[in-house]
Amino acid sequence: MIPVVCPHCGLRILVPPTVQGKKGVCFGCGHLLVVPDEPRAGTTQYAPGDIVSGRYRLVEKVGEGGMGIVFRAHDGLTGEEVALKFMHPALLATEKALRMFLQEAQVSRKLRHEHNIAVHDINFTPDGVPYISMEFARGRSLRKTLNEYRKARRYPEVRFALRVTDQILAALDYAHRLVVHRDIKPENIFVEPNERVKLLDFGLARALEELEKDQGTRKKRVVGTLAYASPEQKAFKPVTAASDLYAVGLVLREMLTLRTPLEDNPPVEQLRQDVAPSLLETLRRALAEDPDARWPSAAAFREALSRAWSAYRPPEVITPATDARPDLAARKADTSGMVFLSGGRFLMGNNAVREQAPEFEAEVGPFWMDIHPVTVAQYARYLRETGAPEPRFWRDALFNGPDQPVVGVSWREALAYARWAGKTLPTEAQWEFAARGFENRRYPWGNTPPNPSLCNFGDHLGMPSVVFLHEEGQTPEGIVDLAGNVYEWTMDPFVPYELALRDPESAAKYPQRAVRGGCWNSPPEELLTTFRRGFFPESRENTLGFRCVIPVDAPTVFPEPRRR
Repeated sequence: MIPVVCPHCGLRILVPPTVQGKKGVCFGCGHLLVVPDEPRAGTTQYAPGDIVSGRYRLVEKVGEGGMGIVFRAHDGLTGEEVALKFMHPALLATEKALRMFLQEAQVSRKLRHEHNIAVHDINFTPDGVPYISMEFARGRSLRKTLNEYRKARRYPEVRFALRVTDQILAALDYAHRLVVHRDIKPENIFVEPNERVKLLDFGLARALEELEKDQGTRKKRVVGTLAYASPEQKAFKPVTAASDLYAVGLVLREMLTLRTPLEDNPPVEQLRQDVAPSLLETLRRALAEDPDARWPSAAAFREALSRAWSAYRPPEVITPATDARPDLAARKADTSGMVFLSGGRFLMGNNAVREQAPEFEAEVGPFWMDIHPVTVAQYARYLRETGAPEPRFWRDALFNGPDQPVVGVSWREALAYARWAGKTLPTEAQWEFAARGFENRRYPWGNTPPNPSLCNFGDHLGMPSVVFLHEEGQTPEGIVDLAGNVYEWTMDPFVPYELALRDPESAAKYPQRAVRGGCWNSPPEELLTTFRRGFFPESRENTLGFRCVIPVDAPTVFPEPRRR
């Protein structure tokens, strides 16, 4: 019998030799399989110009690592440029290696995030070589970027270091629900020309460790790269998310100083004078020897960086005359597809969660709100009439159904759409009033705990659902998808309520914008009507959407906080 591993679910199936080269169906997931012929170990299977699986034309070899060889290729079916990663020829005869290669691919496929390389397909060639079809990212590794700065004898801007680090942490914030990376280093950080970052090789360090163990070649060594390993990794102690955050701290320090962890590293402030004290303190905590003394999560690390960001970037001033209210004279607003809300005084915030505290009384004037998030079909009309650039993921089949919420739209792009429509984005208070109401609901539909019939969350579908799929989860006024499906942009900076109430002018300097509502892969706690988090305005993630409002008269008022 010959072992066959399903590239989609990982199920190991034993088949007779007589079915080699024939098609079959996986017993576990139902995916159509091609039972491979015996692989030819130790040979180079493909070269530029070859056609793979009748679909992919190889253009050039772009990389080679411990588990595979990567080619840039043209997808004849979609017309897109992709990266094809073939299992390394030296490992083709090893069943354990095959399983590890597919395991890496499966982990990467689950990490559908803006700052991870998207996996399109996992399959075998007709002659038995496993391969992964992935997004082809243009740019270069952070290592090459830093080497160029060294040659030029100048430091990268602090702004560059902050922007790259924030994106790494955004990827880890999502990935840590499933996996610890274990090998964060400049070589595994890919920087595109627009400074968009991709984090590579999730699960690869773990896979290589398991392979060595199985082959009897494993020695007692650090999993990952020694220079960027945390103290607990070097001591052969359990690796956790805190280990990744330590490595991120090392990468941030290297971007600021151009010195690798293996070089002499005096305090950052001795090498350059333009690093703000808030950033120095954030870095020191990330590099704490004790894992418990570091930032508790990637999200907390990001929040600290956002506060440090204000020292390097002038605040984006949003005045009521230009941004908070739409120019209704330019375009007549259409209230069809909207619900009228009377506004009034209501409780806002949640004392039980730091980012949502304190609970206080707020007041909003009357306003109209979209029944559902802006859809792909609605955004397509905007693109046709304005010639605006396509959002990220616009051509991705998982995210471009006409009745799905549009995703991959930055805060500024969402605001531009709202103005075109004669509307604006909701304030946090308007959004929470719509979701929470006078009844102080825990969820938009009431106090019943979330389940898949009420909203799209927990990666049940693996993508945003059509906007009216979860009508059971609508508010009493008939507004849908205020919990799950997509995070929704608001007008407001993401700032602690305490500061917003005490010093509104200072709060306006915070660079991130608040989003509400949770998304299609959110845990249940993100579905609360009080949930809030921050994204930089430039973020264009596949979890980010928006809806619009039309204020009728009075602006939002924040009275004094009321402790409960």
